[in-house]
Amino acid sequence: MSAYTHDSGFNQRRFMVLVAIVVLHLLIGWAFVNGFGKAAIMMLTKDVKVSLIKEEQAKELPPPPPKPDLLPPPPVSVPPPLVNINIPVEAPPIITTSKPPPPPPPRVSNVASTAIVTTRQADCKEDFYPSQAQRLNQEGTVIVNFCVGPDGKFDGATLKTTSGFPILDEAAGKCLAASRYKPATLEGKPVRSCKDIKVRYTLKG
Repeated sequence: MSAYTHDSGFNQRRFMVLVAIVVLHLLIGWAFVNGFGKAAIMMLTKDVKVSLIKEEQAKELPPPPPKPDLLPPPPVSVPPPLVNINIPVEAPPIITTSKPPPPPPPRVSNVASTAIVTTRQADCKEDFYPSQAQRLNQEGTVIVNFCVGPDGKFDGATLKTTSGFPILDEAAGKCLAASRYKPATLEGKPVRSCKDIKVRYTLKG
């Protein structure tokens, strides 16, 4: 009778342990379903990760370098501004004088006080009438401007009016060159002077 009692108590305890295990499994399953297990696992893994990262950082970080000796920066130099200054240039003073300008020097007149005087006039009609012009019945009047030097000698001539025949114009110049003259004077001194003369050529009869 005692042996049977002993067996029934053992079985009862065994049944209770089995029930407790089942309840424990149910609690664990309920915890996993509600996320308690995930939260617990995340907390555990977080602590593990933080500890690992901190240990790795502590091992890998080198010692800080020494601070360099920095020299003070040079002073900033500001260049002077370029300014163009226009200084007005004063014009030189104008000096005016009250004195009137001096009168111009008197002009020397080149007009002779006495004109040319013909002392011996050659006979232009007889001695200087070309025979060729007479044969061709050539007649005409020539006006010549001739000059006489201070020595009274013939000093050139210029034809002013032609007779229409070159042979007569040339003969008039030769007639004047063969004449003799008294030079003109200016203030009592002989000077070179010029004047016009008319020479007429006409046939006799």
